[in-house]
This record gives sequence, structure tokens and C-alpha cells, in this order.
Amino acid sequence: MALLATTVALGCGAASRPAQAAPAIGSAVRAASGATPTARNAATTASGTAGARLDGITFVSPEAGYGMFTSRAAGRCQILAGRTADGGARFTTLTHVTTWRCGENLPANFLAADGHGDAFLYDPGLFVSHDGGRTWAPGHQPGTVLAVATLGRSGWLVRAGCPRRGRACRLRLLESANGGRTWAAAPTQPAGATVPEAGGQPAQEGAAGQTWLLRTGRSSGYVLSSPASDRAPMWFTADAGETWSKRQVRCGPVGAISATVSAAPDGTLLAVCAGQPGMGFQAKSVGRSGDGGRSWAVYTPCLPVRPYCRPLDFGYLGQIAAVSAGTVFLVGDRSSLLVTTDGGAHWRAVRPLIGDTSGGTSQVMFVSRRAGFVLGDDERNNDVPTIWRTFDGGAHWARVTPGAG
Repeated sequence: MALLATTVALGCGAASRPAQAAPAIGSAVRAASGATPTARNAATTASGTAGARLDGITFVSPEAGYGMFTSRAAGRCQILAGRTADGGARFTTLTHVTTWRCGENLPANFLAADGHGDAFLYDPGLFVSHDGGRTWAPGHQPGTVLAVATLGRSGWLVRAGCPRRGRACRLRLLESANGGRTWAAAPTQPAGATVPEAGGQPAQEGAAGQTWLLRTGRSSGYVLSSPASDRAPMWFTADAGETWSKRQVRCGPVGAISATVSAAPDGTLLAVCAGQPGMGFQAKSVGRSGDGGRSWAVYTPCLPVRPYCRPLDFGYLGQIAAVSAGTVFLVGDRSSLLVTTDGGAHWRAVRPLIGDTSGGTSQVMFVSRRAGFVLGDDERNNDVPTIWRTFDGGAHWARVTPGAG
């Protein structure tokens, strides 16, 4: 099964903007926290690393993975990265990735890795490591890198290029067979895969809960555009980009601005679409497809009776991870971990609560059908970014407070 993980939240005074998505067992996206270097952000959130905040994770096995940290010093912000071999309990001495001017958007927000020493920090830029995270360098990709997905040494990357102001930004799929050392355009591109342009950049860059790339196998996967009206355009390839078939995610009457999609191990697609966020609420719909996105069953738990209802519409859309055709986990800004066991018709908060309803949860990923991770703020520990782990498909979760050094 194709496994992929990404990150995360904004820190170090980065301008608050919505989030993106990325698959793990086919899941997609982070939730932007808009965190600034206040007492919450400046606290020692990793033992021995004062001022460093864990903002993103990716795992390649139940024990091995990487963490992305942000910190601020002397008016400058920096991204640091570390490796873990014990499920996130401790990260190695953190390595500098890049520095940027505090108050501006982060130069990268998400993590991906292939388990062979290749790791990627991306969106909007790209930074790569080929030695297990010990050193990092710019990836020199033009445009905005929206997604990276790995499977063994094979990597897929989606970038958006905006030719000129007022013109839509075209999405392109690139492929690598050597762990991301070199990239080449797919044999053909999904015709019409674009996102709107705004100020020379993709208007939906980092859109909360938006999936751009969902890889389902060595040669198969989906590229998505942001929703238009009540559906999100989607293109499927079964031959690594030799040919494409156009499909769509049905979103229903929520006025969707983003759609996050996950693939269960049996190939069933699960999607959550979300409308405009505000005041801690975001109307959401859930879709389920058993035929690769050709047809969908759509659930709108609250509409048209009520505009918002608990727990699905409370909080903002982040990532989802489908561990089966019926069981799906959802995270998001200002939301604790939610789960459905009937394919999206009904949702409940996982008990005891994982994450809180102020900072929320930012990532959920599964590296197998039973082993998974959640990153979120722990309200029982001063909102410190915390990892929760499961080894039984999400029936039980254990808290891990990360350390570094």
C-alpha cells in the first residue's frame, strides 16, 4: 500500500494561512495553527531545545520518522529537522534547514520521506536530504511545490506554475526513480488541472484540507484541483502518467473551498469537503466512492436542518486517514481527533480526547493498517505539541511527549 505523510502548522510569526494535505494510507493535509512566537510558541516544547516547536512529523515505520521544528532567535526564524527511531519520543540533535524573516510565510510546511534516507520539506519551496536528515539543501524546483509522495525510491511531486497574473496556475506531475535526486515530468499531464492565481501565486496554495496528490500504488494515483461549485476535479492514472481519466469528488451543498481525500487499503475513496471557515466552525460534507471516484455517496450530517453541528462542523478541516472502508480519522485546527466507523455518516470524538479545541490537531497518518500517529496540542500539558500513537488501528492511543537533543 502507498504510504505518505506530511505536516503542519505555522510558527515563528509566520503569516497565518490555511493548510494543505498529504496522504498516509492515502490521507491528505495539515491544519494551519497560525501560531506566533508568544509564550505558547517560545516555550521549551522539546526537551533540551529551548524555543523549538514541533510543527510537523512523518513516519516511514512504527518507530522511524522525522520531525520539523521551528524556532526564533535574534529576530530571525528557522526551520530545524531531526530524526527519531523510537516513535517520536526523542529526536536527534536538530539540524538547520533554512532561515527566513519572521512574520512572513514559512518557506516549507510539510514533510515526506521514503525510508531510504531521502527526506523532503516542501510547500511552497522544496528542501531535500539524502543522508537521513543530517544535511539539507534547496531542491530548486520552479513554482510552488504542493505535494510530495514516496513509495520506495520512487517519488511523485506536484508543483503549480503561474505563467502570468490573471492566468490559472497549471498543476504538473514530476516523477523520480532515485529518491528525489532528479525529477522528470510525467509522460503526459492531467489536462485542465489548475488552481486559480492570486498575486503570481496559486490562490489555493496551502488551502486548508486540500489534497493535491493521492498516490495509491507504484504506478497509480490521483491529482486534484481545488473545488469548483459542488465538486472537486480529479484525474486518475494507472500507468504512472502515461494516460489520465478525469473524475471528480462530489462535495454536496457546503460551498466547498477545499477537499481532502484518503484511500482505504481496499481502494475505497473517502473525502471530506469544507466550506468557508469562521468563528471556529466550518460546514463539512463527507463522500465515499467504491469505484475510484466515478460515483459517490455524499453525507451532509447537518444540512439543511442546521448550518453547524457537533462534532464534524466544529473546528476546521485538516487531514483524514482511512484505515478501512468504514473507519476514517479526521484532524483539524481547533478540533480534537474525530472518527467514523460507518464510512462518514456519523462522527464522534475519540475518547479520551486527543488534541484540544483551541490549538487542535494538525496531522494523522498510518504507516500500516494498525500503526498510526496523530500530532496535536495537549491541553493536559500546557498545549505542548504531542504525538499520540496506536498499534491496533486506532482502538487505543498512547501519548508521547517528544524530546530533542
